[in-house]
Amino acid sequence: MAAAQDNCNSAVPISAGLYTVDVINGNEIPNPICAANGNNATAGEWYQYTAPQNAFVTITTDLQQNSGGDTRFHVYTGTCGALTCYAGDDDAGVIGNGYLSIDSFDVIQGTTYYIAFDNNWNSGGFDFELIEGEPPPPPPISFDVVPISTSGSNLAVVDLNGDFLDDIVSISSTNVNVQFQVAEGGFTMRNISTPQANYTPSWSFAAGDLNADGYNDLLYGSGSGVTFMTTIVDPENLNNGDAFDDVSGFTETSGNQYVFSQRSNFVDINNDGSLDAFVCHDVAPNVFYLNDGLGNLAFNQGGLGDYPSGGNYGSIWIDYDNDHDLDMFIAKCGGEVARRTNQMHTNNGDGTFTENAAAIGLADPMQTWSSAWGDFDNDGDMDVFVGASSGYHKLMENDNFIFNDITTNSGVNSIPNNAIENVTYDFDNDGNLDLVSGGNVFMGNGDLTFTVYPN
Repeated sequence: MAAAQDNCNSAVPISAGLYTVDVINGNEIPNPICAANGNNATAGEWYQYTAPQNAFVTITTDLQQNSGGDTRFHVYTGTCGALTCYAGDDDAGVIGNGYLSIDSFDVIQGTTYYIAFDNNWNSGGFDFELIEGEPPPPPPISFDVVPISTSGSNLAVVDLNGDFLDDIVSISSTNVNVQFQVAEGGFTMRNISTPQANYTPSWSFAAGDLNADGYNDLLYGSGSGVTFMTTIVDPENLNNGDAFDDVSGFTETSGNQYVFSQRSNFVDINNDGSLDAFVCHDVAPNVFYLNDGLGNLAFNQGGLGDYPSGGNYGSIWIDYDNDHDLDMFIAKCGGEVARRTNQMHTNNGDGTFTENAAAIGLADPMQTWSSAWGDFDNDGDMDVFVGASSGYHKLMENDNFIFNDITTNSGVNSIPNNAIENVTYDFDNDGNLDLVSGGNVFMGNGDLTFTVYPN
């Protein structure tokens, strides 16, 4: 006889409450895998939960009594032998070593959900809690999926032709493929041949008008170098009204420097009125390219994020101190504390920068890939949401250009999903900035709090 909870068929029914798993030694390994980090498990423990009403459920081992533990769980719908992943987590916890688990999800009244813990990391016992909460209200916005047929890779959304409508751009080594948005709705496809690119945008892609001809040029950031594609304008086609038809092709320029590209930006770094380029370097100090005003670029390395082994992931240029020049925040990644400490490079207005994240409250040693900046409380300065790719997100309020951690009670950690990309827009046109992070929409309330709508 199989012991209770040792396999799906003997899963123990549970309701909201605290439970103890003595040891993971069940004879059925959870399958399919619904959480990260592969499948080295040899045993599992099984539970089933039937929702008494529509609710928002959290399952967590991220409890103080489990500090130092390492857990993983999977949540399924369906029937034993025909299970479908519904939720699950490995390392979203923050207590102890950060290897505990937590996930939240909507449940439907009368539906049975199977919860399975495995011994992917160890078989030791632990406690877990199932928490029932009110389901979130219906979202104030919805999105429709519109299929787009395109080719190439590394899709970007940018107004490529200057008509104030965002276009969809994808790249191959010899082509720029564009879906030009048209005013009446829909897209018009154009494929533009380019010279062979030495590097393709396997890691990073940016657009900006380097040569000041009115059309956006392109930056391709690869794992080994950087290529620029600048537009060639045909004077015989000027102002003919066709999308980007003035552009007859591109000129390719690639440097011979090794650059492991992460985020890249077009920005006027030295305040001379010409657009320059900046590229985060993953494994060395960052690089940037200064424009001489004619579209010719000079390579520079050092002075804007100089940690020897890099760790630079998410650069963003913003004016956090309201002095009308652009400062740069770098969301850093993993490694030793110094390598993963976020940086702020404040623009001195003379082409130089001062790194002062510690002085203004932003030198957090967290693992993050990007941040989202905006005036979340409508007080005239820019606040910041720093998204965590491991651990917890942070919401920082700009108070006279010093940043205070107001994450607690803000709602940004009500869903413990990590994220590598974070962005802010006013999705519902209510005058308050909203966030998208980890597949979830956080609707801004205008007071530095957010209401979450899970994906």
